[in-house]
Parts: sequence; C-alpha cells; structure tokens
Amino acid sequence: MFSIPAKFWLGFYFISFFFIWGVFLPFWGVWLEAQGLSSDDIGILFSIGLMLRFVSSVGLLPNVSTGAGSLRLLRVLAFFVVIAFSFLLYQREQIWLSIITLLVNFLLAPMMPLGDIIGNRLVKQINLDYGRVRLWGSLSFIVGSTCIGWLIVQYGKEAILWTIIIASLVMWILTLFQLSPGLEDGDNARKKHEYSLFSLFKRRNVLLFVLIVGGIQGAHGAYYAFSSIYWARQGIPEVTIAWLWGISVCAEVVLMRFNTKFFSRWTIKQMFLLGLIASIIRWFVFSQTTDVYILGVVQIFHAMTFAVTHLATIRYIGLQNNADMVRYQSLYSGVGLGLMTALFTYISGNLFESLQGNIFLIMSILLIPILWFLKIWEIESEQS
Repeated sequence: MFSIPAKFWLGFYFISFFFIWGVFLPFWGVWLEAQGLSSDDIGILFSIGLMLRFVSSVGLLPNVSTGAGSLRLLRVLAFFVVIAFSFLLYQREQIWLSIITLLVNFLLAPMMPLGDIIGNRLVKQINLDYGRVRLWGSLSFIVGSTCIGWLIVQYGKEAILWTIIIASLVMWILTLFQLSPGLEDGDNARKKHEYSLFSLFKRRNVLLFVLIVGGIQGAHGAYYAFSSIYWARQGIPEVTIAWLWGISVCAEVVLMRFNTKFFSRWTIKQMFLLGLIASIIRWFVFSQTTDVYILGVVQIFHAMTFAVTHLATIRYIGLQNNADMVRYQSLYSGVGLGLMTALFTYISGNLFESLQGNIFLIMSILLIPILWFLKIWEIESEQS
C-alpha cells in the first residue's frame, strides 16, 4: 500500500473532509427541499441527525485507543459515506432521503475529531504545527461552499449531491494510504477508562461548562439548517449565499491564524463572554435584515461566535489532567456540538415556517440566560 508523509496526509485529509462539510452543512437542506421535503421535516431530520452525531461521538471515539485503530475507523466511516451518498442516485423516496440523511450525520460526526486525534499524535511524534495544518481545512470549507454556489447556477441543485459524492470518494481513497512515519502508541493506549464519561456531570462546573459552550455553539443550529433556505426565499441568489458562508469561514481562518497574538492575555471566561455577546448580536441582526451588505459584515462575527468559543474550549480542556482530557473532548463534541445543537435545531424547525427570519431572534433570546451561567462558572486553575 502506498505511503505519504504524515504531515501532508493530515493536510489533505482536512482539505477533503472540510470541502464535503462546506457543501453539506449549508446546502444539504437546500437539496432536501428541492426533493420535496418541507422545512418542518428538514428541521426534524437535522435535529435527529445532530442527536446521532452525539451518539456516534460518545459511542465510537472513546473506544479508539491506538493510532492504527483511528485510521481503521476513519477508513470504514469514509467508505460508508461514499456508499450512503451514492445510494441517493437511485432512491429519492422520502423515507430513503430521511434514512440516508440520518446515516450520514452518524458517519460524519466522528471524522472531524478523529482528524484531531491523529493531529495530536503527530504533534508529539514529529512536532507538527497543528494550527497551520488545520487552517487548510477551513480554507477548503470556503472553497466548497463558494464553488457549490457557482455549480448550482450552472447545473442546478443536483450538483450538490454529485459534488459530495466525488469529494467523498477522494476522501476515502486518501484514507487507504499509509502514513510515514506511522502513528505510534504510548502507554496510555493500553489503559481503560475506569469510570463513566457522564460521571463528569456530577461536577457542577463541568455541567456549567457544557451549558455555556453548548449554548453558544448550539445557537448556530438555526443558521446551519435554515439560513440558506431563508435567504433564498428572500431572493438572495445561491452564489451570494455561498459567499456569505465563505466570509464567515474566512474570518474564522484569520482569527485562528493570529489567535495567539489576539488572545494570549485573555482569560477563558473573557473569551467565552466575547463569543456569547457576539452571538446575541449576530442572531439579532440576522432577524432584522436580509441586506446582503449588512449580512456580510455580521458574518465576520463567526470568528467570535464559533472560533473564539472553540479556542476557549480547547484551552479549558487543556487544563485537565491526561485522564480527563479525552472525556472532556467527547463531552464537547457529543453534547456541546451535538446534543445542544440538536435542541436548538429542533426548536428552529418547529418555528421556522411561522416565524421565518425571527427564528434567529429566538436564538438570540435563548442565549441571554447563558450570561448568568458564565458569571457563576468557576475555573479551578488557568494557565496564563
């Protein structure tokens, strides 16, 4: 089997995965609507899909203890992603659209943290500059979301499915390559967890942490599921919608690249507060206007609502001892990014047809109590 330098493999993996994510996340709802599904059905599918992301993240990831196991799981997941999307070329009945959408959410969810797990191993083995490699993923997201807007104009909404299938096939082929050097396993790989992942919830500050990060990240649910549909209904062209998504991720890339310079003196709570306030403002503005120039400016806030919140979370997880770090990461991926986002998406799906753009106002209002959670949250220790 062919081998590829580990650093380049990881970069290519992030490029392929986030290209798919850049098409799937903003435009899969648009494709489903074109197949005849209602916004209520789409909202339910997205919220259940997020629940399945939670199930797969907390169910599969804790069982991966070796480098070979990480790559093997990635290979299997990528293969079934190709099969699942390709199946839709032959079956378009609503039941199959629903089943495949849910299955794909289950399959894709562990693939992002698996890339992070492999990246963390390479940081220790070859002193990989993880941040610089990860940036290629965000840039690829921009390329995916902008290219698909142009492809829709040229070839129709069917281009969404074909683009994802081709990109998924490329990603699966990449997972077949061996890494050079191979992933090494330390002593920790042979250690088993002696207590439940959810025993962490017995700790008050852990529960508050999940509510804070889950609230800020979860409020993106309405944006992920319905912003493209809402903007299209308001007459905004798909190409423009794609550029709006591209602006948000471009802002994220810039912030990630210079995060040390921007936030080296900020505390974790200050970073969460910035992400929270920016979220309240961002969703409020979304509810009040569809002016593309104003939306373009507010999309820059994604650097704070998502990226700053993510960086603060990673910093907080880094404060934990080695035994707890994997469990905190699983809680973040499964509960914060999965379960809480599912809840907000479900609320959005139920209210979208009646409220339209005002669902973003609901997101803004729901974030207000998080200010209190952040105020009473205590961090046992924080590195300067």
